[in-house]
Amino acid sequence: MHMWKRLARMTVVAGSAFVLVAGVSTSAQAASGTFFYNRADTGFRVPIADPPDDTCVPLDGGAGIADNGTDTRAVLFRDTECLVPQDSLAPGGSGAYGGATVPHAVIFTTG
Repeated sequence: MHMWKRLARMTVVAGSAFVLVAGVSTSAQAASGTFFYNRADTGFRVPIADPPDDTCVPLDGGAGIADNGTDTRAVLFRDTECLVPQDSLAPGGSGAYGGATVPHAVIFTTG
C-alpha cells in the first residue's frame, strides 16, 4: 500500500514539473511593444504596453496623436465599440487626428 501512495505522489510531482517546464498554452496573443496616444481631451500621453491582439481597446478621451510602437498593425476606430474603422497604422506608423475624426478605439491585428 505504501508503494502505491509513493508512486501516486511521484506521478503528481512529475506531472506538475512537466506543466511548469512546458508552460500552459493559450490561444491569446499580444502585440510586442507600446502603442502611445495623446488624449484629444487633455493632451496627456497614454501608453498601452503589449496590447492583446484582436481585442477592441478603448482610447479614453480619444486620440489626437497615435504612435504605433508595436510589432502589429493598429486599426483605429471612430467609436468605442470598434464598429466604424477610421485608419490603419503599420508597425512604427503614426497619425494625427482632430475634430470629428478623433479615433476612440483600436484593435491590434496581425492580419
